[in-house]
Amino acid sequence: MKTLNGSCVCGEVEFRVEDQFAYAGYCHCSLCRKASGAAGTAIGGIANTHFTVTKGKHRINYYKRSKETVSAFCSICGSTLFGEKPLLGMVHIRYGALDHTPSLLPQAHMHVSSKADWYEISDSLPQFSEFPVI
Repeated sequence: MKTLNGSCVCGEVEFRVEDQFAYAGYCHCSLCRKASGAAGTAIGGIANTHFTVTKGKHRINYYKRSKETVSAFCSICGSTLFGEKPLLGMVHIRYGALDHTPSLLPQAHMHVSSKADWYEISDSLPQFSEFPVI
């Protein structure tokens, strides 16, 4: 089984994830936009049992965005790395934090109901107003 490594900008936090993503997509929710400073972010969802922080666990700060999501970021450089989904037993890995391309590429756009007005989705991937039912 292929394993993917990821890290923050400064390298103080590193993680490993098995390349067994259950789903992947572009999230356009206002919280992901604000956290990334971009029109959205590419994420992959994986069972939390397939994810391990391998370096710098003490450098990770957590922010409880809602009862569904806890965001994790490096306390040194501020890189947003992943979001824990405790009610689902999943982790949403920020694809931009990975060192290599995962096998499962983004399959859809989600939370397009809160997409930035200035951003135009120009691909043919399915679009969901909220998070699709898994």
